[in-house]
Amino acid sequence: MPMYLRITAMLAFATVLFAACGGEEPGTQANPRTIEIEALDEFAFDPDEVTVQSGETIRFVVTNPGEVVHEFVLGPEHVQMAHEEASEMGEEHGEMQMEDQLAAFDIEPGQTEEATVTFDNAGEMLYGCHEAGHYDAGMVGTVTVET
Repeated sequence: MPMYLRITAMLAFATVLFAACGGEEPGTQANPRTIEIEALDEFAFDPDEVTVQSGETIRFVVTNPGEVVHEFVLGPEHVQMAHEEASEMGEEHGEMQMEDQLAAFDIEPGQTEEATVTFDNAGEMLYGCHEAGHYDAGMVGTVTVET
């Protein structure tokens, strides 16, 4: 087989392999990678797990296709617990700003909201809905930040 055909075949194989491994280009601040999430009336996010790279910038596009208001709060467990506590006490917490919180917004039925976030450190981050009873019912997802 001529050399140029071997090189072409190897490049084609590498492209297929890269695509099969989920090899999307990591998001940058200039060109964030988009992750779409649905907030479902069944007290769930779809997907409920996503993986990103440390240093990667992600544009979360969160859609509420249902009939109930949901929230998207992105941050570590202590951020989730602060929002949950405020919700249980009947406080307005959607606009709460706190250390380590990466995003927080309401998503009205039929609406889409978004937030762009850069993940600086490896580990796990949570996203949750803190409308009354939703978080306790399991409306929480995980962002795994890999190095």
